[in-house]
Amino acid sequence: MVTYDFKEKVVLVTGGSSGLGRATAQSFAESGAIVIIASRDPGKAQETMASIKGEVEYIQTDLSKMDQVDSLMSQIRTQFGRLDIVINCAAGDSGIGKTLEEFAMEEFDSTININLKSMWLVMKHAIALMKTKSPAAGHIVNVSSVNGLGGIEYGSLYAATKAAVISLSKSAALELANTNIEVDVISPGAFDTPLLRKAMEMQTDGDPAKLQQVREKYMQSIPAGRIGTPEEFARTVLWICSEKPSYLFGNTFIIDGGMTSRMR
Repeated sequence: MVTYDFKEKVVLVTGGSSGLGRATAQSFAESGAIVIIASRDPGKAQETMASIKGEVEYIQTDLSKMDQVDSLMSQIRTQFGRLDIVINCAAGDSGIGKTLEEFAMEEFDSTININLKSMWLVMKHAIALMKTKSPAAGHIVNVSSVNGLGGIEYGSLYAATKAAVISLSKSAALELANTNIEVDVISPGAFDTPLLRKAMEMQTDGDPAKLQQVREKYMQSIPAGRIGTPEEFARTVLWICSEKPSYLFGNTFIIDGGMTSRMR
């Protein structure tokens, strides 16, 4: 397996206490990086930190609130003096499970705040901090979803925010093209995470037999014939932040076991 050296790099992973974010935080820490996990749930974060080998810290943050993101970046600036890499993994499970007309205003606002507004706020502050370097430098990787590549029934709000993540990221990449700050996007398909398991459970009415049927249906739609592991996702992130040519920027890297290859 390829190994990477991120020694002395300061890496912020939002949503780093669960799922894809947790695996990514662990991989960076094991590669020598100083990892900061930012999320709302201190319980999950402490559990994650206990399982990670390496230098990792937790800063409790509601990423949808401007003042808390500002405080997060101020703490990073004061404690480490720099920010090299940001992996925006934070996302919620709202905006799924209903038809478009069934969603309430509160669900719309919540989905936008968690999946889009929080990412914009982190990028806004992270870019400013990366520009304090001389010369400006850094790398931001935002996590979208294959659901953001098109529509998805019973998930219109979620899909809409994930599509917006792609456009937001590409726009930032173009604005920063003449700097050493790169912005890329990953659109993952089905990965074995709590978020996917919850989505599956919503289709089963609590019936374990149906859960297996749903899982098998997912796998039938994936040419690779299996659901991905968070570790595979994390390795992709580390490659993007390490070996990816600098001329290759502003891209959407789709990692889905070939699930969308028939349609793109």
